[in-house]
Amino acid sequence: MPIDLRPVTGKVIDPATGKPAALRTSSTQKADGRIAESDSVALTDTAARLKQAQAALASAAVIDAELVARVAAMLQAGTYEIDAEHIAEKIIEMERQLASKSEQ
Repeated sequence: MPIDLRPVTGKVIDPATGKPAALRTSSTQKADGRIAESDSVALTDTAARLKQAQAALASAAVIDAELVARVAAMLQAGTYEIDAEHIAEKIIEMERQLASKSEQ
């Protein structure tokens, strides 16, 4: 059943599909003939995206054992070299990406 968080996000998402969904309510008829509506809920698109991200992370390798072995061997042999310029370039690139995302 969808979770309605429209006051917070303005969207209603079906958790089964991760796509926008219409808000649905269910109703039951009481013994006296009146119809009582029950509460309904819809997941936000953020929650659906988090679910997809969790699934992707769960299937990803946590540690690259081959890379760890190569780096360990180079460290023991004293041949591991740090390219400070390459690291600095990557840090600058990351900062630019973060800055562009915060401007959006």
